[in-house]
Amino acid sequence: MGSAARLLAFLLLGWAIEVVAERPPSALELFVRPDKGHCIACHRLPDNAGPQTRADLGPALDGRRMREIGKARLRDVLADPTRANPATVMPPFGRHRILDDAEIGRLVDFLHGLP
Repeated sequence: MGSAARLLAFLLLGWAIEVVAERPPSALELFVRPDKGHCIACHRLPDNAGPQTRADLGPALDGRRMREIGKARLRDVLADPTRANPATVMPPFGRHRILDDAEIGRLVDFLHGLP
């Protein structure tokens, strides 16, 4: 392989890695990632909405209940649940910077859209 071809391959590989690295994680990825709070460890999702577990430390999450709570309240709970319940074991994802505002927004949309 000539030096020009190697250079082109190197540049294309670098661009591909950069594109992949810039893709923000989906809400479901955030929901299951240990470094992003690991929601799945405590909460169950409805059938066909994500991985199925027997988690029961937190409430099971279903779409009807999430829509009753509303997006603003979901955002508040994810950002800092201790405001509403100082004794909660749920981490304050926003206050502790486990999740940034955009990630909290994606999770709120995901939860609000559950079946």
